[in-house]
Amino acid sequence: MPSESFQPGSSCVEGMYRFQFDAGYLVCRSECSPFYSRHAQNFCNSCKEMDFMLYHPGKKELWLIEVKDYRFNARPKVQDLVEKLCRKVRDCLFLLRTAALCAPEEEPAEGISLREMARLSLQAKHIRIAFTIELGGSSFYPAKSLLAHIRDLLYRQIRFIDPQMICLPITESGGVGPWRIFPAGNEHSARIQKRIEEARLAHERKLEEERRHASANRKLSRRKNHKQPAVPRWKLRAMERESGIRTRKSKKTR
Repeated sequence: MPSESFQPGSSCVEGMYRFQFDAGYLVCRSECSPFYSRHAQNFCNSCKEMDFMLYHPGKKELWLIEVKDYRFNARPKVQDLVEKLCRKVRDCLFLLRTAALCAPEEEPAEGISLREMARLSLQAKHIRIAFTIELGGSSFYPAKSLLAHIRDLLYRQIRFIDPQMICLPITESGGVGPWRIFPAGNEHSARIQKRIEEARLAHERKLEEERRHASANRKLSRRKNHKQPAVPRWKLRAMERESGIRTRKSKKTR
């Protein structure tokens, strides 16, 4: 149950869940930053990001949060997953330092800009790492046991950054960190909502283009149907003979 000290602040949707963050925490989503999507993301073939970056100016606390839900999708092998998550932490720390120096001011669809978060994070005294992961278990290897194994492997890599690293199922992580979890229903993140809107506009443009093309074809068809009927061959030959007779008569009169 949420503690009495929890005061709701910003909230964002990720996947099937809405994350309600504690008041006082500033939220940044790298995926909403053109600097990340156009430049940093392609650095060294691929620069990964984490789903949420939180910063509390009073506590000078920086949170890096990753959300993974493998209940409905294929999960990578355990070692590959651990390496992938560790790389996300490494790349996110690189991104924050780079953005503090190089990112322009932006107006993201959600939260504060990457540049603002990056510059605030330079004042942080604590870095907290949270992996919220849902796994599809099996009778041979239950999800709870598998996640405990993944947590142990992650802890060996991350403990020098955050000895209190969190690795829990998404639905159990609320209250452990400065957030609560609620079902998102039919809501989408700003990035997904933007893609949906872009797809809708592209579909409308396609339909409009098809309507214009069909209208042009109908006009062309009407023009063809209104052409004068072809002159029969016998009439053409008669006109040619008549023209030849007139030409000979005109020569005689000269």
